[in-house]
Amino acid sequence: MESIGFLPLLWWSLGAASLVGACFYLYMEYQAYLLRTQVSGIPGGLRFTSRLLVAEARYAAKHLVVEARNAHYKRRPLPEGNEVLKTGEVTATLPAAGLQMQVFRMVEKDGVSGAPKDTGLCSIVFTASDELKMQASHTSVGERAELRLEGIPASVAADFQTFANTLQAWLDKVEHGLKMEIEAARLREEAAARAKEKAERDALAAQAANVVLSDEQREARAAEQIAKWREAAGFTGNATEVSIEPNGDIRWFIDLGLGGRVTLHANNRTFSGSLRGAAVKGLGGELELGVRDDYWTEDEPILATFRILGGASPDIRRAWNERLDILVQSLG
Repeated sequence: MESIGFLPLLWWSLGAASLVGACFYLYMEYQAYLLRTQVSGIPGGLRFTSRLLVAEARYAAKHLVVEARNAHYKRRPLPEGNEVLKTGEVTATLPAAGLQMQVFRMVEKDGVSGAPKDTGLCSIVFTASDELKMQASHTSVGERAELRLEGIPASVAADFQTFANTLQAWLDKVEHGLKMEIEAARLREEAAARAKEKAERDALAAQAANVVLSDEQREARAAEQIAKWREAAGFTGNATEVSIEPNGDIRWFIDLGLGGRVTLHANNRTFSGSLRGAAVKGLGGELELGVRDDYWTEDEPILATFRILGGASPDIRRAWNERLDILVQSLG
């Protein structure tokens, strides 16, 4: 048998080594290809691309579209419904409001020590719900969803986490906008409820205003109200004037007590306190008395005004004007 010469053997060895090297190179290139990711801008959004998943944020539509080769996709209709599970290749459209994207390291127990050991793989979990959108739009149709991707290489998962962090400001803005819509709707409903209550009260007041009372009934009703004001003020004035509506309501009232204390009522407002710092002004057939109420401060020295003595005789108004002027000046 003839032996193979040295040179042919060398060439065969070099050829085999080259083939092995080429195969190894192609294998490494394929692994790199599998791990390659890209983040790119698209019209009105941002896209993450890899061999295992593609995630596309669409800003105008306010949702995220995820395409995955191998995933578990659970969906449950809201408010109640049966859960539907789909596995394998999945395309999911997830609302941006309330969307959460989380990356978890996958571990396994060491066969010898039993301690957790990193596998180099990760899980990516998307959770989303239409609850905020349903509240904002006042609809009862929506769903809650969970999309889970297992066995994602750690480097791909890390790149996706960076992409998710980039989107967080947009997600927060969308969620905040829906919450503002919900709050605005709540305030409108409260305002409508208050307006309805006021209309009902006004209707009742109008009915009461049309009730004709005798003089004794009118005075008794007014006296009952004045007694309540005096009890709350803690004093009974020694100079009093009052005007009573036909239905017994009090149009205006002044009750002047010792030490410059006064109880006033006009335009459905009541005040009880001191005349210190007050101001008196004649307005044709009325007196305007300005007093320091609970909201008065040195920084905002605005007086609460009460117009009284409308319909009283000029002599009575003049006498009250002089009395109040002297009393206010004496209080300093």
